[in-house]
Amino acid sequence: MKQLHKQTSLSHRRDEEMITSSSSTTTPPYSPKAPKHNNTINHRPLPRSINYLLREQRLLFILLGILIGSTFFIIQPTLSRLSTPDPQPFLYTGSNRYASGLAKRGRVPVGITSRRLRVVVTGGAGFVGSHLVDKLIGRGNDVIVVDNFFTGRKENLVHLIGNERFELIRHDVVESILLEVDQIYHLACERSCYDEGKRTAETLTMDYHRGAGVEVRIARIFNTYGPRMCLDDGRVVSNFVAQAIRKQPMTVYGDGKQTRSFQYVSDLV
Repeated sequence: MKQLHKQTSLSHRRDEEMITSSSSTTTPPYSPKAPKHNNTINHRPLPRSINYLLREQRLLFILLGILIGSTFFIIQPTLSRLSTPDPQPFLYTGSNRYASGLAKRGRVPVGITSRRLRVVVTGGAGFVGSHLVDKLIGRGNDVIVVDNFFTGRKENLVHLIGNERFELIRHDVVESILLEVDQIYHLACERSCYDEGKRTAETLTMDYHRGAGVEVRIARIFNTYGPRMCLDDGRVVSNFVAQAIRKQPMTVYGDGKQTRSFQYVSDLV
């Protein structure tokens, strides 16, 4: 019995060894593959921010924005100079003493600019003043007329009533008035004597120029004629017209050899 069990064990062990040897011959043992040699150079990966810019083409948009902005700031000053109109000169007629004083102390003002201004005109209801008001409003300015209607007439300004750029104040320039304006055209006379009134106004004007640096102009007006002229104002042209309308002889004062300069009101304005 022992003999039989021993033989069975040996045969069973022999069978196991045969199975093991047969399996070893059919399936080779696992061994890792040797790494292949790569001749290319391994590049270091780019940072995520740069990689994002390149992938989304953001860098291109940034460069285009810088180029457009630089072009605008270079061209814009040139376009501004080309689009700005040259200021129109203003008639300056004064004595050589005043003209030389202005030349020594600074530049002569350039006149009415294209910017919308707030302007006050004293004596604006008069013959010359009303035409000046029309011109200033026609240029797009806001005009305030100050007049006591001693010689001026409301009829000269009635066509401007209702204009949003026109304002009328009944006031005597002998009394003070506070207004915030950009320019002042002083055509009113604060003295009973017209010649002395002009002399006083010119003196005060030059005092403001010397003392406060205010830009000023002094215009000594010729004998002016035109629409809205009063027939009884005592001027040469108005006297001739009045006498002609009344069919009266025209009066020539003096010996008739004196000369005068005349200008139409629109030329003056």
